[in-house]
Parts: sequence; C-alpha cells; structure tokens
Amino acid sequence: MIKQLAVLLLLLSNTSIAQNKPQPTQFDKFINKPGIQWAAYASDTFNFDRADLNNRLLNRLSKKEIKASLPLESRTTSVNNIKYIPLDSINSVYFGAATGIDNKIDTTRFLITEITQILYVEKGILKSYIPFVTPALPVYLSSGKYLGESFYFNTAYNYKYNRKFRKKNKLIFLGQTKSMLKNDQAQSKDQLKTMYGKNLLETLWPYVLEDKIDIFSVESNNKLKPGELNVNLAYVEPQISPIYDSVGNILKYQVSAPVDGTAGFTEVQLVQDWYYDHKRNRIYALNKEMIVYTRKPASWGDKEPAPVFKLVFK
Repeated sequence: MIKQLAVLLLLLSNTSIAQNKPQPTQFDKFINKPGIQWAAYASDTFNFDRADLNNRLLNRLSKKEIKASLPLESRTTSVNNIKYIPLDSINSVYFGAATGIDNKIDTTRFLITEITQILYVEKGILKSYIPFVTPALPVYLSSGKYLGESFYFNTAYNYKYNRKFRKKNKLIFLGQTKSMLKNDQAQSKDQLKTMYGKNLLETLWPYVLEDKIDIFSVESNNKLKPGELNVNLAYVEPQISPIYDSVGNILKYQVSAPVDGTAGFTEVQLVQDWYYDHKRNRIYALNKEMIVYTRKPASWGDKEPAPVFKLVFK
C-alpha cells in the first residue's frame, strides 16, 4: 500500500537538532545519542488484515494476555505516564455507560491500526522503532454513513528503541507496505534530528559510496557499483546512462546531473516488511529498500516524479 507520510526530509539548518520541536518523551529521547545521525516520526495508519492484527490484539487483551492503555498522543508528555488498564475500563471510557458493548464492535470492519514509528539512521543504517500501536474502530452515523476512525486503545509498548527482534520464523508476518516520504514538504513537527542540515537521502549517501548500501537502476534493475557512480545529491534532473563498448555491449551505468541543490529529488518510497512478536507483544518493521524519485525533464511533458534508482538495505 502506498501511503503519504508527513516526514520532514528538507534541509533545516546547520544544527544537529531540529528547532521548535515538542519536548522529548521517553520514546524519542534516544535521538540525542551521538550515533544517531538523522531521525523523524513516520507514523501512519495501515490495514494488516492478512494477520487480522486488530482482532488478534483485542482477543488477547480480553483474555488478559497483553497489557493496554487508553489512546495517547505519541509526541505529548502523556506518553511519559502510561497506565495499563483492563479492557472493561477501556470500554467504559470509549463507549460510556452504554450496554451491549460487544455488539458495537464489528470485527469485520476492525481493520485500521495507527502505527507510531520513528525512522532513524544510526551509523549509516536506516532503522525503524515502533514504540506502540493503536487499533482504531470505524465510526458511523445512525444512517450508516462512515465518518472515519476513532482510536480504541494503545498496546504493544516497546520501551527500548534498539531492541533486537527474534528470528523471522518465530514472528507473525503482517504484510508489506510502501510509504512515500516527501522530499519537498516541510513538516517540522515530525523531524527529530538532522546532522549538519542533511536530509535522509544525503545522510545515507556516503554509505552507498562505501558499498555498505546496494544501489540498483530502477529501469534495468542492474546493480550499480560505487565506482560507476558520478553522482552528487545536489541534482536537478539525475539520469542513469549506459556506457557502451565498441560493439554495443553495456559496460556500466553512470548517474549524473547538474549541480543545483537537492530539489531534483522529489520523494522516496520506503518498502517495509512488518512482523508481530506474539510472545512479547511487540511490532517490528524491517526496512527492505528505498526507491528514489526525481523530476522528469521538462521536454517529457509529464510532470509526475519518476523512480530513478533504489537503495537496497543489507
């Protein structure tokens, strides 16, 4: 699924920490560690119907197998004082004194989950941290008109940002998502940290050149070697061009473009695999690859951004 995430990827200033941000919480204060080079909230809603995540969590909560709290906003001080309460208490707050609460939950429509996620780069590696998740219930008028989703409860709390998850065969696969991260839409409320004013792509690029992150041409799907790249992230219209020998065989690919700021890279698409740890009641995201989009040449007539290359994380 392709979702629009409000993640700040623009240059902000030549300071290491973004300005005018909310007070740190117990979940995001780790970004002050010196090894963290870039960080931003990338929270969004997903539908993990493959594993029936919401109903799975609700069923476990009703059996008192897991803990939960009332819904809390991720970037407020309320998350510093989490109080676990039973499902009956959650229902009393959500539904009030109404009776027949069980009949109010249509499990076939209980599909949307708000995922609180912090993306961060630590020593050249793009990582994901899921502090908690929030199942949401659909809201309808008596006429049956759908109004939207309402947060039900918070659960799957993870208080350690760099906790290693178990082997995949011991986890429940939830699905794969493809999220668009805008490179030209400033949303300062989401940015947590940037080193020397670098955006996400600029932070990762030195590690591409060191061959610590694989890079592929989107058009040919051929792997590009660092030595073949003639790329500076300050591009207007980056292009991948084949280099031929005398008989027409492709020798290598070269990425090149004129220098003119980072405006040429409009957005990136982050591909993630999601897992649920049933034993520990935690959610994890594995960053698979990041597809980089650029503006097409004006002569093409099509103003839609085009994918030019992808970074594949090892």
